[in-house]
Amino acid sequence: MYTGNCAHAPNVFSTLLQFDRLHLPALVHHSNLSPSQIKHGLAVLIQQHLVLHYTALDRDITFYEADWKNAYLLVRAGKTIKLAESRFGESAGGVVSNLLLLGDARVGDLADAYGVTSPNSNGVVQGTKRHANGKEVLNGATNKVEETRHQITTLQHLHSVLGSLLQAGLVSEVREQHFRSFTDNVNEAEQEVKHEMAAVVGLTAAKKKAEAEVAIRHKLAKWRDGNPKPNAEHDSFKGRKRLSDGSIPGSSRKRSKLDDVNMVDVNGHPDTDHASGTVLDENLVLRINHEKCTVAFRSQQLVELAERSIGESTAQVYAELLKRLEEQIPRCYDELAVHVDADEEIAEAPTLSTLKVAANLDDNIDLSSSIGETSDWIAGFDPQSQPVAKMKKGRLKRPAASTSDEGSTDDNEGEDEHGKTKPLTNGVAAPVEIMDEDENSADDYWSDEASAKRKNEDDPECLPSHRQQRLSQIKTHLELLSNSPRKFITSTGNRGFGEWRVDFKPLINFLRQSALEDTINARFGQRAKRVVALLLDKGKLDEKTLGTIAMIKSKEIRATLTAMQEAGQMELQEVPRDTNRQPSRTMYLWYFDPERCRQLVLEETYKAMARALQRARHEKKGIQAVIDKAERTDVVGKEEEYLSQSERNALQIWKDKEERLLAEVARLDDLVCVLRDF
Repeated sequence: MYTGNCAHAPNVFSTLLQFDRLHLPALVHHSNLSPSQIKHGLAVLIQQHLVLHYTALDRDITFYEADWKNAYLLVRAGKTIKLAESRFGESAGGVVSNLLLLGDARVGDLADAYGVTSPNSNGVVQGTKRHANGKEVLNGATNKVEETRHQITTLQHLHSVLGSLLQAGLVSEVREQHFRSFTDNVNEAEQEVKHEMAAVVGLTAAKKKAEAEVAIRHKLAKWRDGNPKPNAEHDSFKGRKRLSDGSIPGSSRKRSKLDDVNMVDVNGHPDTDHASGTVLDENLVLRINHEKCTVAFRSQQLVELAERSIGESTAQVYAELLKRLEEQIPRCYDELAVHVDADEEIAEAPTLSTLKVAANLDDNIDLSSSIGETSDWIAGFDPQSQPVAKMKKGRLKRPAASTSDEGSTDDNEGEDEHGKTKPLTNGVAAPVEIMDEDENSADDYWSDEASAKRKNEDDPECLPSHRQQRLSQIKTHLELLSNSPRKFITSTGNRGFGEWRVDFKPLINFLRQSALEDTINARFGQRAKRVVALLLDKGKLDEKTLGTIAMIKSKEIRATLTAMQEAGQMELQEVPRDTNRQPSRTMYLWYFDPERCRQLVLEETYKAMARALQRARHEKKGIQAVIDKAERTDVVGKEEEYLSQSERNALQIWKDKEERLLAEVARLDDLVCVLRDF
């Protein structure tokens, strides 16, 4: 957390964490700081979105409270930067890093910090040097903006990067309601709606209450997301100026069916031809949209699960589908959404066609070699018309090749006159070398001109031959995902060679169950994992029945159940057989509560992360003098000359320890994502 020159900000934040919601006089009393010091610390913490504040409409007093959730998100700073770099290039990663460092910033202030205040300016941020502690700091700079490895050289470049981040939703506009807690926003929305509904007459009390609840949710959504519009890209172009022709710079002019493939190229990086005209309002205040980043992190976890379950190539297709669906999913869970039943929620889930997946998928990905082919004699085998083949050493014996009237065998039945492999009956063919007249125009197939020439893009005959084969392979991989036991995707229609949606709830439940079982296995052993799986499947069981089904001795299963009960991860219910409630006449049923176990594992994960960070701070404190010496401006870059061998060794040992501890924190954060955020 960057606190500028304010050394009192951590003290103010810890006081608010300890005493919760406080006004300024109470904060002065509990922190033993002067009002000026507290105000300085609050200004820094509010800009970092670590402290929320609220002034009631009918009271002239402001209350402050710490936002521990945003404080926790500082742990994910590295993952957020890496996400921006992988999708939009290193320049975007540098901009995201600076926004994380500053909390929020005006577009004009960012331009001033980069030295690109005018379109013709070629200034860049001052050079940085890497200190011995692994951090980059500026030499002589006062704006605390880090240098990007791929430097921002022009104002047009900066606006282009910010426009791409805005369109993707990784960056959002700062609104007044973002500085207030959710409870304060709800209270204020209730007061405003109550005042508005007071003039409404002719409604029953029940109907008036229902309409008031809907109005409160709409008002909260408007405060959070701005003015929502149907099929809008979640206010992505807010603050973007229009050109003389009335169009928004950088926006798409393609037909609506492929409007989600603009602004990015096949590798996911910004398309400068489209985004170069982006112009942002200098007074637009931006911050990192952590909710959208969490959606991307969820996609990464699901892609890893698909890769473990099916394969790498299929996982790459799945990654592209999830990436395109992210544009329609602003957050993992919307607490303001109202769904009457599960069917309504599923009906509102976003869908994507195979065409859109194919339009964005990298052509260098090999999709054919990862799918096994069915031999022609097996594909054409009809058990009703042919006798059963004899078995030899437990394997099916292949029938002898039949001869046609011309005396040729059917061994070459899958090849054409040029020796190329024909598509088999399952729709998957071996990779062939495409040498047709459409090869030179393959990259322009998804352009506006080519789109206008096709009368019906859902008709396979309208596609070039190499595109037909590519689409067939992509659809095969999508069908693998759909037919998987995990049900990664679900088919919803046939438009665009098939439409697909993702049911996230069962997938996330499977990830959570796997995480809990792995944690239990690590703490209590394989027997405990087997017992948990049985209880989740069968429900409540007594000790004898549980041991019989799990095939575990009574002594061993009793020790396992007792250890898990002491840890709070196993529950025991007493069911008396009569009203006397005698122990000898009572059944004791064991059961597993996944929600309670999730909360316990989540709390233990928080503690483990805190201990790892404390350990890293303790290790740093041991060689603080050497670190301070290495960070001196006259030593940076000349460590070999000014630092002794023992000091360099101590620095290297500390770097290795810190790297391992931070890597452990990152892995624990992945577990927190699964258990809490997805």
